[in-house]
Amino acid sequence: MRTSSYIFGSLMLAACIVAFNSYLPFSDYGMKVFGVLGLIQLAYSIYSWKQITGSAITPYVIFLISAYTFTFGQSLLFVFGKVSPERDLTDMFSPASIMPAQYLTLLFLNFFHIGGMFSCKNSSSDSYTYEMMSPYEEQNMENQIFGIKKIGTIFLVISIIPYIIERFTLFYVVLSTGYSGIYLQEVKVGIANILSILSQYFVPGILCLLLVEEVKSKQRLFISLLVFEACFWLFTGGRSNGVIIASILLMYFHICVKPIKLKQALVIGIAGFFFISLLGVIADTRADSNANISETFSKSMSNSNAFYSAISEMGGSMYPMITTMEIVPEREEFRYGSSYLYSATSIIPNLGFWDLHPAMKYGNLNDWLQNAMSLNYGPGYSIVAEAYINFGNLGFLMMMFLGYVFGLVFNINIRDKRNPLLIVLAFVFCFLIIKTVRNSFLATVRSIFYYIIPIYLIVVHMYNGRINKRIE
Repeated sequence: MRTSSYIFGSLMLAACIVAFNSYLPFSDYGMKVFGVLGLIQLAYSIYSWKQITGSAITPYVIFLISAYTFTFGQSLLFVFGKVSPERDLTDMFSPASIMPAQYLTLLFLNFFHIGGMFSCKNSSSDSYTYEMMSPYEEQNMENQIFGIKKIGTIFLVISIIPYIIERFTLFYVVLSTGYSGIYLQEVKVGIANILSILSQYFVPGILCLLLVEEVKSKQRLFISLLVFEACFWLFTGGRSNGVIIASILLMYFHICVKPIKLKQALVIGIAGFFFISLLGVIADTRADSNANISETFSKSMSNSNAFYSAISEMGGSMYPMITTMEIVPEREEFRYGSSYLYSATSIIPNLGFWDLHPAMKYGNLNDWLQNAMSLNYGPGYSIVAEAYINFGNLGFLMMMFLGYVFGLVFNINIRDKRNPLLIVLAFVFCFLIIKTVRNSFLATVRSIFYYIIPIYLIVVHMYNGRINKRIE
């Protein structure tokens, strides 16, 4: 089937969602119906992407699954009646508040995928080997690899000492005060935050080197460092970072080492079930201000519903969409794209021009929602809620644009390895961007400006690593 056929299928799903929204009553039954539609839409999105691009284990699919988990996770569990009672949104909101949010979330995610499909063409069934490259293409590929190694080394050099200091500090805090100590630390800004900023280049540096390294011993070293990073975050309660790195490693083995077959996928699925269950236990432990590390492991042996608890907790990120729809436009006006524009100004440093940077004042929607709802904690935000607060029901157009852009970056053809730079950009962007499904656009702008653009410019212009024509 051609890409246009799958786009038509998504449009038919969108039509069904609109039709059901017109006739479904505000009820538990209505919420379950939307949950079923969400399961169907997610499955269709993954299937269509695999058919178009040739692979389902890609940065795009990982991002898509994350988006559904965080913005629609509880609705998926409504179908099975497995929402954890401690985190059930139905205890805070009525079906009349939840169902409109379900409807727009599904519609927005649908058009995000439509945009993603528009960005790519059907995958060729023919393999592409290095022997088929022209001398010009070979030179470009070699220049890309050389440039990537240079920028990866630079990232490691500037980040290794800050990284070690930051990790030891966090490790000590968790051991001495428990998970709650992480959130009681003094917030650092400006120069005082320089160590934290520099340490964040460590993992992107490792990814740059791993993805172009051919020496097995060095590959194992870089993989070991990523495994350590994932385990460290799980040990200290940083579930999101641990999951992201685990996903990155899964994609690395599938794309760069050996494609994962069905039997291997089943084993990974079973392991993933227990892994997500562990996340639920970590979430429970983090919620207890007096909890410590050892409690995590004892709870993991006794909590049989930890898997559903984890999905329920992550799926609670529909809260920003529900509350935003209650506030806008009833109490406040739509932003009409201003939050995206103000987020773009975050690349301009605050050199005393403002008491509070405009990007933080008008683009940080997490703080806006916290103040609007008079909360004593940060509720986070979401990619779909930001599309709504800017454009209302027409936010699906913004989501389609974002899907197109993300699809361009994330569309890795596993048979075409003439452009290692594109693979590196996709992996680094995925690592940086996954958490933005539960954040505002502000984090996306910073990721692009401080990581993606420098890598691209240095490799292409400083080391002449031009992009070879992509095969489809």
